[in-house]
This record gives sequence, C-alpha cells and structure tokens, in this order.
Amino acid sequence: MLAVSADKPGAFEALVEFYERQVKAAVARSIRDRSSVDDLSQEVFLRLFRARARYQPTARFETFLYRIIFNLCVNHTQYRNRRRAWSLDAPIQGENDGTFEIEDDAERGPLETLQDSERARLVREGVEMLPEKQRQALIMSRFEGLGYEDIATVMGLSLSAVKSLLWRARDNLRDHLRPILDDSFFPPADAGAPGRDTTDE
Repeated sequence: MLAVSADKPGAFEALVEFYERQVKAAVARSIRDRSSVDDLSQEVFLRLFRARARYQPTARFETFLYRIIFNLCVNHTQYRNRRRAWSLDAPIQGENDGTFEIEDDAERGPLETLQDSERARLVREGVEMLPEKQRQALIMSRFEGLGYEDIATVMGLSLSAVKSLLWRARDNLRDHLRPILDDSFFPPADAGAPGRDTTDE
C-alpha cells in the first residue's frame, strides 16, 4: 500500500492480485445477497486507490482494509433493508442465499468446511439471526481471524464494547447450536459475562 501511495508502477495491480480473493470472501461473509459480491469487492479496491494519498501505516494494512470492507458492507446492508421496507413485493430470500457460501473452494472458511451439511446450515442460520453488530464482530473474530483491538478499530468501538458484542454473540449462538456443536467451537470469554452494553441494540 505504501508503494501504491507512492504511485509506483504496477503496485496497485499487485495489491489487487494478492488480496482479491480474500476481499471477495470477506464481502461474501458480510452481506446477505451474493449478487452484489463482485460489485462491492471492486468498490473496496476503488476506495483503497482513492485513499492512497492519505494512507498512513499506523495499523496493520489488513485492519485498514477491513475498515473499508466493514463500512461498505454496512452501508450496503442498510440501503437494502430500507429498500425492502419500502417494497411490498420484495422476494423472500431463499435458503441458498447464505452469507457464508463461497463458490471457490480455496476461499472456504470454517463454516463451509464443516463435514455435516446440516450443521453448516444451522450455523449459518444462527449467525444470520444475530443482531447486525454482533454478527459483524463475530465474523471478523471467528471467521476472519481479527483480534479484539483490530475489530475495535474497524468498527469504531471501544475494546470493552467489542468484547461485550462477542460475548453476547457467542452466548446467543450457544443457545441455538448447543444440540449440534460442542463448546470447542466457541472460545471461552476472557473474564466471564460483561456488564450490560447497549452497543448492539
């Protein structure tokens, strides 16, 4: 990205080639309509390019990248929700419109590699039922591998708010998935249940 900032020939093309599949997978996990994955992924790189002059390596590049992905996907989801509310003819999304279904086997995350298709379906269903901020935080933590501080930076929240979101997301999922998944799927909370936090409400 520093090379892109310096307008080094070929730098942006190399960045796109290296991160394209990762960005598409992250976008696909973050939105519910697969038809928009390619367009939003292209928009991510367009925003990266536009931000090149003001880019400063104050955090990991992946954190900077996921901040763009998060904001873009949240805006897209909010826009679609408003359109759905306006339209009485909006179709009901089918079961195969899941956030975590990625066609490329090389980009399959933990949910897609579960051997039992019924388990995978129930996990997707459970994640989709979470409040939006809980869902996004859990995706970044459990399926994108971001740490608490990176998630806080991406979502513009305090560290305690992120921990609260993740604890509540895992607690909600435990109730939904307890019959099919053991506790190893959910790492234990750092220090028990946090105090009430309205960040996800």
